[in-house]
Amino acid sequence: MSTFNKQLYTLGIQGVMEQYLSHFFELHGDILPAEGLYHCLLKEIEKPLIEITLKRLKGNKVKTAQLLGINRNTLHRKMQELDIHMDEISRDFS
Repeated sequence: MSTFNKQLYTLGIQGVMEQYLSHFFELHGDILPAEGLYHCLLKEIEKPLIEITLKRLKGNKVKTAQLLGINRNTLHRKMQELDIHMDEISRDFS
């Protein structure tokens, strides 16, 4: 495991997000970013979470929804909102 990966693993997701957000706000200085940061960050996290889980479970939406702890209809809606397509997911396991 690389040093970078060890640091990420040690920090955990919360630590990584804290560092990212601190850096993000430092870059902006006194100028605040556009409104909607919360939803923007959620999309940044949700899309790879859903995509990678779908790939890991070979496109099985029922198992993906169960693993994520969401309803299958919610998964389907999120996939539409986040522009996640099964044909792109299925390329990785065909």
